[in-house]
Amino acid sequence: MAAESAKRVAIIGRPNVGKSTLFNRLAGKKLALVHDLPGVTRDRREAPGALGDLRFTIIDTAGLDEGEKGSLTQRMRVQTLAALDDSDAILFLVDAKAGLTAADRDFAQLLRRRGGKVILVANKAETRDADSDAFFALGLGEPIALSAEHGDGLTALYDALAPLVAGDAAPDEDEGPPAAADKPLLLAVIGRPNVGKSTLVNKLLGSERMLTGPEAGITRDAIAIDWQFRGRKIRLFDTAGLRRRPRVTERLEQIAVDDARAAVRFAEVCVLVVDATQLLEKQDLTIAREIAEEGRAVVLAINKWDLLPTSARS
Repeated sequence: MAAESAKRVAIIGRPNVGKSTLFNRLAGKKLALVHDLPGVTRDRREAPGALGDLRFTIIDTAGLDEGEKGSLTQRMRVQTLAALDDSDAILFLVDAKAGLTAADRDFAQLLRRRGGKVILVANKAETRDADSDAFFALGLGEPIALSAEHGDGLTALYDALAPLVAGDAAPDEDEGPPAAADKPLLLAVIGRPNVGKSTLVNKLLGSERMLTGPEAGITRDAIAIDWQFRGRKIRLFDTAGLRRRPRVTERLEQIAVDDARAAVRFAEVCVLVVDATQLLEKQDLTIAREIAEEGRAVVLAINKWDLLPTSARS
């Protein structure tokens, strides 16, 4: 089965209901950051997903919280809505332990208004005080009770998902690995925070695929995107900004930094983005050394060149 033909399944819901945990479960590996802090996921993340013999593209999203125009929250909402528009099925995740909330009702109303194939999933159903029956009030049918963390209830999810991704079955094991010519080039975009890594990725893709803005540290985990340039397949990784190690004190940032460094190890070529308006910092050289020590090819990208005085560009 070609990856391009896979049906697309988006996971949505309010913060901290376990969207990234379910994403990792269906992806079969820990790709998305998981943390108790609400709102960890910001960019939408895609990966090949599997459930039994079903094959699909699974999409993790940030949520649907409202925000002022131009705010980070509002930009995250736009990314989620884009994922919904581009999906064949939607897993609407609610928290069976916390119970029905006003936000759940708002999300359900939006989903009914937009249409589409929605599967209501009551996560964290393994807890003693879980109550999935309360979610009947959302008008989206019977909720599927499961535990993304422990893997309980996936059989019921399979039964609900199978008709929506029909035709996308497991590939023939006799097909063997893809030919070398079909393998994508693994390209990671690396650099300090706020040097314009995500803006560069968006420019390469020709769309606002990644969240960007004046806030430092918007990108939290390494996002992989399949891309083609002049017929060459490329798997492009946008990464979190790498600050000096002594400045990384919060656990969430440490996880994000580890994810970025894992992208360097996984990549074949790294694009090191630096800021033309700032002097070359020691951290830029540290990142370059880390890339070299991993034996990866490096491309130096000097961003924000247009902000320099004309006399400084020669």
